[in-house]
Amino acid sequence: MARTSPLDGAIVEDRLREIREVYLSDSRPWVIGYSGGKDSTCALQLVWTALLGLPAEQRTKPVYVITSDTLVETPVIVRYIDVTLARIAAAAAEQGLPIKTEKVTPNVDRSFWVNLIGRGYPAPSRRFRWCTERLKIEPANDFIKARVAEFGEVVMVLGVRSSESATRAQVMSFHRIKGSVLSRHSSLQNAFVY
Repeated sequence: MARTSPLDGAIVEDRLREIREVYLSDSRPWVIGYSGGKDSTCALQLVWTALLGLPAEQRTKPVYVITSDTLVETPVIVRYIDVTLARIAAAAAEQGLPIKTEKVTPNVDRSFWVNLIGRGYPAPSRRFRWCTERLKIEPANDFIKARVAEFGEVVMVLGVRSSESATRAQVMSFHRIKGSVLSRHSSLQNAFVY
């Protein structure tokens, strides 16, 4: 079992305080991309815990938790996605959190089978990974664009380890807003990244 240092609790408390401050600083809704992996789970847990630390009357703006269903997942994965999102929504409602869940899917004309059979794309491979962009990222981006149209701006909450690749760190710092913990999204207008 890994040992924790007394500083770990202080670091978590600092993050929770920062999350509360950013949440309360404006009226932009938040969107959390949730895959069920350790990074997105940690991000969701931190936001959840931070919001529980706020008085109910301050929990006013929505936090959307979105998960991509590629429409080629096994029935076990689809059920896991549906059950997990339902549990998140039920627990949020029970605890008075403004968290809403949404499963996003690709448009039919961008789906796996239309691309594979209809357009003759080869099966995805390491050299030609067309599926991630079309089946996961684009549906999430469509959801974000719809929230931007509804609210004017949104904040995307991403779980990113400090040990991520140097390239990713460079991209994140390039879009960072001076004096803020937020960055501009690299391709979505009026979307910010926390």
